[in-house]
Amino acid sequence: MNHLDDILPDLLLCTLPAAEQRAAEQHLATCERCRAEASRLSATLEGLDTLTVPEDPPPGVLDRILHEMEGPGRFQRFGKEIAAFFDVPEEQAQRLLMSLDTPEAWVPGPTRGIRLLPVETGPAKAGMLAAFVRMQPGARFPQHTHLGREWNFLLEGGIRENSGREFWPGEVLEREEGSAHSFTALEGPDCTAATLLEGVASFDEELGEPGGS
Repeated sequence: MNHLDDILPDLLLCTLPAAEQRAAEQHLATCERCRAEASRLSATLEGLDTLTVPEDPPPGVLDRILHEMEGPGRFQRFGKEIAAFFDVPEEQAQRLLMSLDTPEAWVPGPTRGIRLLPVETGPAKAGMLAAFVRMQPGARFPQHTHLGREWNFLLEGGIRENSGREFWPGEVLEREEGSAHSFTALEGPDCTAATLLEGVASFDEELGEPGGS
């Protein structure tokens, strides 16, 4: 079975046919990526528990939930974290998150399949290189050495470092000065992360063609 992106809402609501439900639950037990996505979606679906109608939810509820999980507002739940991450007011953080689905806001990254959306930080993070990074599945951020610290806050999708460790939404990949690594975007939606770089990074391998769609 492939990853469960298309059926996770139905799986969590137990609306799949019995055989598909069992197969999906078996896949979930062995797939770290799908468990992470299921955990992310469960917080939204918990709102259904407060419905006063014990049978089917009112019309439009499932559509609203799907919109919150997949639509332009899906990043809004990270408003407080992004405000602290970039040291900006939460209102500004929410505007930044809403801009992530504006194609013209992005510029090509260091290699194919990677795009950047530069961010102006608040005073506590002044002088740092700040941006959102978006990587298509399979895109690889080249090996580089940090001449300062780096932080990556995952918003959507996942990445795997060359060490084999994976990072998923809500997690922070932090690297100290002098460390070196590369990472690859995993299968599923584009990987989107907020990034802060203190100092610069030195690429340890030749870069390919600049990124883009």
